[in-house]
Amino acid sequence: MLDSELENAALRIVSVETVTPGGSREADDVAVCVVRCIGGTARLGMVFERSGPAEVAGAAAPSFALTGIEWYGRQVEQLDTIHSGKVTLAGAGAEKLATHDVLESHAKG
Repeated sequence: MLDSELENAALRIVSVETVTPGGSREADDVAVCVVRCIGGTARLGMVFERSGPAEVAGAAAPSFALTGIEWYGRQVEQLDTIHSGKVTLAGAGAEKLATHDVLESHAKG
């Protein structure tokens, strides 16, 4: 089992740069956001959910896969606590992401 499967991370959105609709039901929306890692280490491939109350009772919270991390102009595989970077998130509902939202990953194990 990989360490990243046991690790949690939290990202606070500083700004939403762009959101690109998926274009079809099978394709995910893609959001590029500037974030600050406020807990743990965010790694490529982690899945995040927006923390807070569910928008609709009984509805599953949208989840977003972390597909890209840019740190000081370089593509990297992780973003550590207290660092900021530009991330690419893929998932349905990306257009609802907003400044100050907190995204949390959850360990699989």
